[in-house]
Amino acid sequence: MIRDIHNIDDDIIRKKRIIGKMIYSDPDIIEVLDNPELDPNCPEEYLYTNIYPFIRIPNTQDVAKSFITFMLDDMEPTRINKAMKSQILKVVIFVHKDLITTKWGAERHDLLAYLIRDVFHLSNQLGLQLNLIYDRESATDADYCTRTLQFEMTTPNSIKPFKTNQYERKSIVDRQDRILDSELVGEDI
Repeated sequence: MIRDIHNIDDDIIRKKRIIGKMIYSDPDIIEVLDNPELDPNCPEEYLYTNIYPFIRIPNTQDVAKSFITFMLDDMEPTRINKAMKSQILKVVIFVHKDLITTKWGAERHDLLAYLIRDVFHLSNQLGLQLNLIYDRESATDADYCTRTLQFEMTTPNSIKPFKTNQYERKSIVDRQDRILDSELVGEDI
């Protein structure tokens, strides 16, 4: 690849890594997910097994389990200040009907939703405060119950002065504010 993939300057990728780590670093979430095949002392193993950084719908042939999926979307620049944008963190919790009841007296999808709210609501871990704006229960089919949470935050719109696309053939402005290609603009300034 021509790009340095290990040092991507993308706030969604960076924040999704942080979100995944925030979820699997919470020992209560790991305990409530209740996966006897994984070691709770190695919570990073839950990533891509019970915690997915994308929305995953279970198949009817899937083994009965509980899992948390999430996605992060850019919405639109704020109307007042184009340098800021709105982002939505959507978390969807899926729990198989055979795993709904817990020893804590709360349904597993509701308990996981509580724990996710506790981790993210009013958190500043992603830079700016997350606010819970949506919390709904639903079902995907006869086997899985779900709870969907959405958190909103306003964040910088990744605007960087004088940044040019390094993959274009010619660049008009360099970091010193000089015109680089005089034939594109007529004369040097």
